[in-house]
Amino acid sequence: MDLHPTPAHGRHRRRRTRRLTIAIGLGLVLVAGAVVGGLLWLGRSPTPDGGAAAVDAAASTGPDEAAHAGHAEAESSAPAPSSGPAAPVASGATPGLGAAVPVGSAPHHAAIAPDGRSAYVADSALGALLRVDPASGAVTATIPIPEAPPQMVTLAPDGGRAYVSAYDEEFGTNYVVVVDTAIDRAISAVPVGRGPYAMSTGPDGRLLYVPYYDEDHLDVLDTSSWALVHRIDVAPSPHWIAFTADRRFAYVTNHFSDVVTVLELAGHRVVTTIPVGDGPHSIETSPDGTRMAVVNYIGDDVTLIDPATNTVVGTVPDVGAGPQDVTWAPDGRHLYTANVDDGTVAVVDVQTGTVTARIATGDSPTSVSVTPDGRGLLVTNFGDGTVRLLDAVAG
Repeated sequence: MDLHPTPAHGRHRRRRTRRLTIAIGLGLVLVAGAVVGGLLWLGRSPTPDGGAAAVDAAASTGPDEAAHAGHAEAESSAPAPSSGPAAPVASGATPGLGAAVPVGSAPHHAAIAPDGRSAYVADSALGALLRVDPASGAVTATIPIPEAPPQMVTLAPDGGRAYVSAYDEEFGTNYVVVVDTAIDRAISAVPVGRGPYAMSTGPDGRLLYVPYYDEDHLDVLDTSSWALVHRIDVAPSPHWIAFTADRRFAYVTNHFSDVVTVLELAGHRVVTTIPVGDGPHSIETSPDGTRMAVVNYIGDDVTLIDPATNTVVGTVPDVGAGPQDVTWAPDGRHLYTANVDDGTVAVVDVQTGTVTARIATGDSPTSVSVTPDGRGLLVTNFGDGTVRLLDAVAG
């Protein structure tokens, strides 16, 4: 059942009734067990040793992008710990409320460039990708996406390309649109499966991993030739992808299946699945690589996974209603969740596992992104056509 029928899927579709009934029972059991594990968040070992991930032999060896210095941009755009010469600022427990800036019609998802100088916002109702100044919220360029309503956006590791997922309400038209950020123009459109969602480039930028809202697989595409390198069968409705710090594994949320799928990148094979909460949506790797944070859209909570053991080590309950996106502060002290159904961004203290603030940001916040230095947050408010700026250092 749709909460809010719209081509943008800004308020996310609920699962089918049969799946929901099964998932609620599983979610209650997981929450009870996972709370005990919350005390283990700090002090667990990092991911296993390993160098750069091997790439499928069918992939092109001529990349469009420079080698990645950390994990790839996932829908929320926080940088890897080695992404800049200066250490990030200390994040505050209660961010300061900044301006709400009109930017379009229905801004759904944003990604901040690796250099922090610009953000790109997918606006499905406007039919465009907007370049926005993260400091002021001002729109500095409008890039038409005529193929289908633009939904999500991710950036290449060097920021030279923006990859836009574009699809209509019935998944009849589906594209990955490639934007050259040097000229702010779409340069190609690649037909893909039903409902390409929160895509991400692999750690070296040569491959694009495409999950699908209405499929039970994800595709791996070569970003030079756009050839299909691999198709990986996973649980239904893969949504979001995050990579481990050692570049050996990827973690995929499966929204209608209440699991996270773990992929080995060298062979593009499924290693295991990890039961999480109800309706897993967004996932992101911590700056130090020792945790994966998952927001559960229906469960209204956050699951913490230790990638060294592939186990759930903590759950933060009641972060807000309908969390759709999760982002780490670059210093690793806090998490931010965008809660579409109560109009807030929640701040989670990672050490204590408690919510330190819920900040009203606007109508239906669907994504929250943080600048590379950790000073600012940018929130897309799907329901009122604004981006909200927050001071992440305050408080």
